[in-house]
Amino acid sequence: MLEQFVQYFLGEVRLIAEAPLVFGAAVLFLGAIIWVVLRWRYSAMIEHRNRIIALYKARLDGATPDQAKSKMDNLEGQVLSLKNREWPKLAPAVVTNFESILASQGPHVVSVLLQDRDSVFLARDLVDAFKRIGWKAKRDTSMNDIPDGLTVWPEDDVARAISNALTMATGALVTLREDQHLKGQGTYAIGIGYKPD
Repeated sequence: MLEQFVQYFLGEVRLIAEAPLVFGAAVLFLGAIIWVVLRWRYSAMIEHRNRIIALYKARLDGATPDQAKSKMDNLEGQVLSLKNREWPKLAPAVVTNFESILASQGPHVVSVLLQDRDSVFLARDLVDAFKRIGWKAKRDTSMNDIPDGLTVWPEDDVARAISNALTMATGALVTLREDQHLKGQGTYAIGIGYKPD
């Protein structure tokens, strides 16, 4: 059997040796057809990869991999810091405790002033709690800058009770401010600024 294979192989080599130009042309023609088919098949995939690489190069502005990693770490840090400044919603038990502390103060008028959207959940919880205990409460925005953290004004006994209830509800330190204008109206304001770190 091996001898038959060797004889067949030698016969084919003799055939190629008698017509090397035809054999070479056939090999080149077959190679060209295979190359065209493969190029057509993979050109779309290569072009897609090249577009992705160009997009990454444009986004990185020629940065090295270490610089790109540093930039990504910086962006992740910014996202975390923005997430950490968001005031959380109050748990139902905390809201109930907040209401029970302030219910004995009698009805008052209170405005909850927001610095930005990061405090919307806390503001909504506070307004709803004040309304349930009979206070006239509304959520508002301030044209003036609100200090970071929580602020209550004008400073008096009711404001101190609000401050204590807020501290217990949020765990944050609450600042009291004087305001003669609001004091004369009997109105209270709660400022919700950026959440301190």
